[in-house]
Amino acid sequence: MWWYCAFLPAAWAGGSGLNTVVIVNQNSSNSLALANYYCERRQVPPANVLFINWTGGNIWWTNGDFVTNLLQPLLTMLAARQLTNQIDYVVLSMDIPYQLNNGSSVNSTTSALFYGMKSDSGPDWVGSTNSYAASELAFRQAPPASAPGYSFLTTMITGTSLAQAEQLVDQGVNSDGTFPTQPVVLAKSSDPLRNIRFSEFDNTIFNSRVSGNCLMVSTNSDSPLGQTNLLGYQTGLADFDIGPNTFVPGAMADSLTSFGGYILAPAGQTTLLAFIGAGAAGSYGTVVEPSPSLDKFPNPQAYFYQARGFSLAECYYQSLVVPYEGLIVAEPLAAPFQRPGAARWQPTPNPQHKTAYLTFNVSAVDASHPLAQADLFVDGVYYETLTNVGPQPGNVLTLTLNGYPLSYTVPTNASLTSMANDLAALVNSPSCPFSNNIAAWAYGDRLELHVTTNGQSVPVYFSDSSVTNSDGRLYRAVNLQAPVPPAIASVGREPNGGFRIQLNAPANAPYLVEASTNLADWTPVFTNLAGGSLQFVDLSAPAFPRKFYRTSVPRAANQPVLSAPRPDGLGNYTTHVAAPSGLGYAIEASRDLAAWTAILTNLAGGALDFVDPQSSNCTFHFFRARVLPPQLTPVTPGPGTNPWFRIDGASQPYLVQVSTNGASWTTLFANLNIGETTVSASSSAGNAKVGSTFLTATANTFLDSQVTGTLYVDLHGVVNVGDTVTMEVTKTDGSLVSLTVTNSQGTDGLASFAQQLSDLVNSTPALEGSDGILAADLFSDFSMWSGFTLYARSFGLQAAGIQVQLSTSGFMLFNPPSQIGLTNNLSDLEPRTHLYLSGGARHLGFTLNLDTTPLADGFHEVTVVGYEGTSVRTQARATLPITIQNTPLTAVLTPLDLGATAPVQGTYHIQVAANTNNISTISLFSTGGVLATVTNQASTIFSVNGASLGVGLHPFYALVQTATGLQYRTQTFSCRFQ
Repeated sequence: MWWYCAFLPAAWAGGSGLNTVVIVNQNSSNSLALANYYCERRQVPPANVLFINWTGGNIWWTNGDFVTNLLQPLLTMLAARQLTNQIDYVVLSMDIPYQLNNGSSVNSTTSALFYGMKSDSGPDWVGSTNSYAASELAFRQAPPASAPGYSFLTTMITGTSLAQAEQLVDQGVNSDGTFPTQPVVLAKSSDPLRNIRFSEFDNTIFNSRVSGNCLMVSTNSDSPLGQTNLLGYQTGLADFDIGPNTFVPGAMADSLTSFGGYILAPAGQTTLLAFIGAGAAGSYGTVVEPSPSLDKFPNPQAYFYQARGFSLAECYYQSLVVPYEGLIVAEPLAAPFQRPGAARWQPTPNPQHKTAYLTFNVSAVDASHPLAQADLFVDGVYYETLTNVGPQPGNVLTLTLNGYPLSYTVPTNASLTSMANDLAALVNSPSCPFSNNIAAWAYGDRLELHVTTNGQSVPVYFSDSSVTNSDGRLYRAVNLQAPVPPAIASVGREPNGGFRIQLNAPANAPYLVEASTNLADWTPVFTNLAGGSLQFVDLSAPAFPRKFYRTSVPRAANQPVLSAPRPDGLGNYTTHVAAPSGLGYAIEASRDLAAWTAILTNLAGGALDFVDPQSSNCTFHFFRARVLPPQLTPVTPGPGTNPWFRIDGASQPYLVQVSTNGASWTTLFANLNIGETTVSASSSAGNAKVGSTFLTATANTFLDSQVTGTLYVDLHGVVNVGDTVTMEVTKTDGSLVSLTVTNSQGTDGLASFAQQLSDLVNSTPALEGSDGILAADLFSDFSMWSGFTLYARSFGLQAAGIQVQLSTSGFMLFNPPSQIGLTNNLSDLEPRTHLYLSGGARHLGFTLNLDTTPLADGFHEVTVVGYEGTSVRTQARATLPITIQNTPLTAVLTPLDLGATAPVQGTYHIQVAANTNNISTISLFSTGGVLATVTNQASTIFSVNGASLGVGLHPFYALVQTATGLQYRTQTFSCRFQ
C-alpha cells in the first residue's frame, strides 16, 4: 500500500456536507444546476444526492405524491448507501413542490420531512408541537418526539430565478465564521394582528447582551426599505418593499403574515422571496392561513441561537414551536458565529502492508470549546468513531454566587444536559442560600440564572482565608464613610467684580459649589465631575451685596431624607422620613449636635412618620438619619475550612474588618458595588485522572435589565353613559396618583373609555417622571373589549414595582382584577447571566492503525471530523487521499471525449478497463450514485448524458469487482458541464 498526504481543513457548525442529502428534480435543469452548485460549495459527497422525477409543478402536491416520489425514495436511498445514521440535513433543490395537501390539512414539504405530516385536528394536531424547539442541543440529541421514525433539518433552496437561488447559496456559505458586527433589527409594525412577536423581542435582546456576540436592536417600523448591512430582520407586515443588498451573508429575515410562504404564485402578500432577493441566507413563511399564533412563527431567539454558533437550519427549527404550516427557504449550514477548531493529517513515512498508519490531530479553538469526539469517514461515509472524550465522573464544577461556592461532582454517564439540569436544581434547591433570591433554568448545555428580588436583598458571603478558625478574632461590617466635601478658600475679587475661590479636592472626587444670599436657599453655581484642585470665579457676584459659598458632594444613592419637624398640636413634633423599602436606618436625636441618642430603628426601611415626645421638654432638638451597617453573621458550618460570614442588609458600600483587640481594625474585604450580584465558575479534575468537564461564566456579574416593566390593561363587558373607570397608581416612593374618566359615548364607549384613560395617564405630570408610567399600544374591537399597555418609565425590576389598581362603576369588567405591579414581563426585568457546560479536551489526536482489507483496492479519501464539546458541536474536518493495493487487481478509468469542461448538452464516453478477465461487474459512479453497471466484461465504454446530470462539476469513478469478490476503485476524474 502507498499513500500521499494532502489535507483540507474546514469547519461546519453542527453539520457539513457529509451530513447533508440534496434532493434534485431531474426534470428541471435549474434544479440540477442549483444542486450541483450547492454540492460543490458545501463539499457534499456525490452519493449524498438523490434524483427524483416530478413533472407536476413546483407549488403543491398531495401527501401520496410526496410519499411516493420523495419520502420513500429518500429512506430507501439512505439505507442502501449506509447513510441512515449520518444524515441530519435535507436540501430540496428548487422546482420541488413546497405545499403538501392531505385532504383538509395543508403542510409544508420542509416540515413534513422534519417531523411528519400533521393534521389540524385529532392526534396529529396534538403532536404538532416541536419538542426540539428551545432545546439548545445538537439535533440528533433532541429530535422532535412526534416524528414518525425519521426527522431531518429540511430546507428548500429556491428563488425567482436560478441566479437568485445561487445567490442564496453564496450568502450562506460565505457567512461561515465571519462573526458579523452588523445588527439584527427586530421591528414592531403598527399592524396589531401581525406585530405580536414584539413581546418576545426583549428576552432575545437581553440574551444577546449577556452573550456579547451579536448586536440586536428593536424599533418601531412599517418598512425595511432603505435599510442596509443587516444580519437579520424580523417584522409583521402583509406588504412591504425591500431593497437589494439589505443583508450581509448569513442573515435570517421573515415577516409574520398569512401567506409569506406561498411563493412562486400570486399570494396577495409579500412573500419570503423578497427577503431572499434582498440577500438573506434564510427566511420563513406559512404556506396556508395559520392564524396569528406566536408558536407558528420563528421566535426571535433564532438570532440568539445563531450567535451561539448553531447552523441556520438549527436556529429556525429551534425557534419554531409549531412549524407544520411553515416553509423554510435557506442555506441550512450557514453559521456566521461558528468557532471552528483545526484538523490536519500528519505524514506517516513507513506505512505497512494491509495496515495504514495514519496520524491526525484536531485542536480546539479555545478552552471554552474543547473537542469531544473524532470520527473517521471513508469516501464520504461514516466508518468509525476514533475517540470520544465525555464528562469524566468525579470531575468537580464550582459555581460561586456572591462569594458562596456551590460544588457539583460529575456523576457516571453524565451528559451536558443532565449536568445543566442538576446544576439548575442545585441553585433552586431550598437548601441553597440563594433559593429566595436567584432562580436557574437549564437549556441544553446552558444555564440561565436570574436575580428574582431586589439585588440588595441577595446575601453576600465572605471567608477569612488567612486562618482556619476565628478564635480570638473579632469581625465587623461598617459602612464606607461618605466623601468629605473639598476645602474652600477665598482668593479675592477680580477686576471685573467676579469672586475667585480656591477649591482643594482629590482627583476623581466630584463636587458641587453652591451659593446663597441668605444661608437658607442654596443654588449650585459650579460642578466639577473630574474632581481635583482648581480655582473658580463667580461672575455673578457683583450683582449681590453679599454672597455665601459652600461645597458639597453628590448625595449617595439610597439615603434616608428627613423633612422639617412639624407640630402635632399636642406639644410634640412629627418628622417624616423618606427612604426606599429595604434601606434599614436609625433615627438619632441630639440637643447639642454633639451627643446623639438613637430613638428609633427601622430595619425594613421605607417611609414613616415619627413623634419624639421628648421634643416638648427642650428648647432645641436635632434629628438625623443614619443608614444602618450591614449585618454580619457567622456561617456554621461554612462551605470551607476557613471562617465564613454572611452579609445582609447592605444599602451602601461597606467594609468587612477584623481585629484581635477590638480597637485596631484591619480591612479584609470591601464591597463597593451594592446590589450587584457576582458570579464565577471553575472546574477541576476532582478524583478523576483528568479534567474533561468545564463550566464557564459569560461575565463576573449579573447583567442589569434594560427593559421597562409592562402591564396589559383591558376593559370589557357592558358600559353605560355615566360609568366611570378609576386607576390608582401607587408609585415606588409610596405616593398615590388617582385618575378617573367618565363614559359619555353611550353603550359603544369601550374604545373611547380606553382612549381617554390612556391619554390621561400620559398627560398627568405626576406620572411623567422617571418613576412614572406611560400608556401605549391601544387596542380595541370596539364592542367587546378595549385596552392598552402600561410601561414603566425606567428600566428594571425595581421601577416595575409601581402598583396599579382599577375600579369601575356599573357592570363593566376589567383586567387586572386586583392591584398589581408592571410585571407582565417579569422574566425580562430580572438581572440575568449565562453559564455554559462543555466537555472534552483541547487536543485530540493519535496514530490510527487502519485495517484496509475490508476496503476496495485503489483510490480513496479518508476524512477525520472533530466535534467541539458543546451543544453546537461545530465540526473541524480534514481529508486525506490514499491508495490501497492489497491484491493484484487494478483498473483504469479513461475519459474518451471529456476534458476538464464540456457542454452540458452532449453524450460522452468513459472507458473502464481491468487487468484481468475474471470480472463480474463494473459500475460507473457520479453525482447521485451509480450511473450504469455492466457484467462479465473486463473492459467497457459507458455513455454519459450531460443533460441528465446538469450544469456543474461532476466526479466520475468506477468500481470493478471480480467473481471472487476482489474490488478495485479507480481514480476519480472530474468534469465541469457548462
